[in-house]
Amino acid sequence: MLNFVADTTERLDKFLVQHIKDVSRGRIQKAIKDGVVLLNGKQVLAPHHFLKINDKIELPEFEPYKLIANSLKLKVVYENDDLAVIDKPPGLVVHPAAGHRDDTLVNALISRFSGIEKIGDPTRPGIVHRLDEDTSGLIVVAKTQKYFDYLKDLFKNRELDKQYLTLVHGKLPALHGKIDKPIEKTSTHQKMKVVEEGRPALTEYNVLAEPKKQEGVDQYSLLLVKLHTGRTHQIRVHLSSIGNPVVGDDLYGGQYKQKDKDIISRQFLHAHRLKFKLMDNTVLELESPLPEDLRQVLKKLAINFPIS
Repeated sequence: MLNFVADTTERLDKFLVQHIKDVSRGRIQKAIKDGVVLLNGKQVLAPHHFLKINDKIELPEFEPYKLIANSLKLKVVYENDDLAVIDKPPGLVVHPAAGHRDDTLVNALISRFSGIEKIGDPTRPGIVHRLDEDTSGLIVVAKTQKYFDYLKDLFKNRELDKQYLTLVHGKLPALHGKIDKPIEKTSTHQKMKVVEEGRPALTEYNVLAEPKKQEGVDQYSLLLVKLHTGRTHQIRVHLSSIGNPVVGDDLYGGQYKQKDKDIISRQFLHAHRLKFKLMDNTVLELESPLPEDLRQVLKKLAINFPIS
């Protein structure tokens, strides 16, 4: 175990980066978020937590980190010398974690793109944003450090347009709307929730299909959703918070979780569109068609899909 006594009031992650050699800040932040760092004997899940003088910090030693290349099949929909856009299938985890050491998108990336293992965070090279394991669709990865930094800035400054297709339970309050509610982690780090003191989060939606109410028939709404911020589980948390959880969402689906298993094997969430400027000011605009498994769900529920 590693043990430290704080001699400063700076952020926890910054303190640990300075005191643990050859371990990236990203890896330290992940350890904190995973709940393995103890502060005065208690879990602390926020890397930005500010220390107090004489705080006692305890955490396991970091094992030497080595990524394993794995030539998993990837659908690359766009590529140049600096970046690639992947159409991620459902079930593919983005980066190695417990239970997924060599079967992730990152393992496939380092097998396919020479030198990408040196780009960005060594534990998740090339990765500038994430999709949940069961979310399909478009994800952009950086192949050079200059584009890693550039794409990070685009996300930070909200200059990258991401749109998703999702099917939710019930009827939305309006055909077009915005959900502006802050989000933060719960005490169990896998789950997020809406809280006043959370980080700002803004989700915009348009209703694409809304079946008429029929007696004894469940109601569903098909949405095109645009993210204005990029919080973990943002779409799922926001839609659940207004009483319209994503169909098949096992974490935030509430009363529908068990019933959904009869019609779908994963959450109905697909990263459909991606639009942003390249460094030469060329606008890159890509779409990923709705996967067949999700089309079959719409067919089963007799919901018209208006996008080709």
